[in-house]
Amino acid sequence: MFTGIDRNETKRYKSPNDPDPSNPTVFILGLLDPTVRNYIEDITSSLDVDPKNPNDKAKMNFSLGRRNHLIVKYGLKGIEGFLHPKTKEPVKFETTNGHFAGKLIEGVSEDVLNMIPSNLKTELAEVIWNEDKFHEDDAKN
Repeated sequence: MFTGIDRNETKRYKSPNDPDPSNPTVFILGLLDPTVRNYIEDITSSLDVDPKNPNDKAKMNFSLGRRNHLIVKYGLKGIEGFLHPKTKEPVKFETTNGHFAGKLIEGVSEDVLNMIPSNLKTELAEVIWNEDKFHEDDAKN
């Protein structure tokens, strides 16, 4: 039997790539609302067919940077021990409300998102996106 997904569930995640494994940053990750998830998929991928040569292979285009940014924006629910690049003080986790995919939804502020390096955003986005593996304990955590 299948088991449904609790979209309100969160997971504490420590990156295996954290530079300070004895005092790692903890990311609180949540699952994406299905409408938001579908919209991210729709706006960050496309299938292009050349109208002059319809028999040619179609081209798939992905905007992975934008995709990862949006996944983290709407899937990250908190951060503990993430230091500001200038002050070296813990960053205050801030969210903003806005309309996305036709819904009023809370997302991480752009100020906080812009401090997260792209390789870490990619890692966090993969964990959030793979909701079918979200319940599994990360062996490295």
